[in-house]
Amino acid sequence: MAKAVGLSRNTVTALLNECRRLGLIKAIEKGYELTAGCFINHSVRKTAAGIYKEICEFCKSKGITPPIWDKRAMSVLLTKYNSINLSASEPITITYQLNERCRTLPEKVSLPYFIKALDMQKQYRKIIEQDKEDFKGLAFE
Repeated sequence: MAKAVGLSRNTVTALLNECRRLGLIKAIEKGYELTAGCFINHSVRKTAAGIYKEICEFCKSKGITPPIWDKRAMSVLLTKYNSINLSASEPITITYQLNERCRTLPEKVSLPYFIKALDMQKQYRKIIEQDKEDFKGLAFE
């Protein structure tokens, strides 16, 4: 399961335990069952906003207009960069990696540009391909 969602086993275990503790899921044979009809993980939403904010601040520091929000691109970035409120000198932060890998920026950037700079194209391609498979067109009768 950890490999499928792109997180460490310890992180997935901690998140599953938290969901069980909150009554959002229950363990069943070979998996878990949602006990709530739908739930949004507030911490994931907060982390996504924090990572996007770091990217925007990085762009502004370089005098470049920040990229627009792209849900698919952010989902890829969050698989690796999911720590916020850390010092930019910490190698696990996106700000540190951007400073190391993007010393200069083109006039216009996008989140997929940063995915390429951070060497995450393979994961992004998988998301794009999955979206293409999920949407094969509309059937008219």
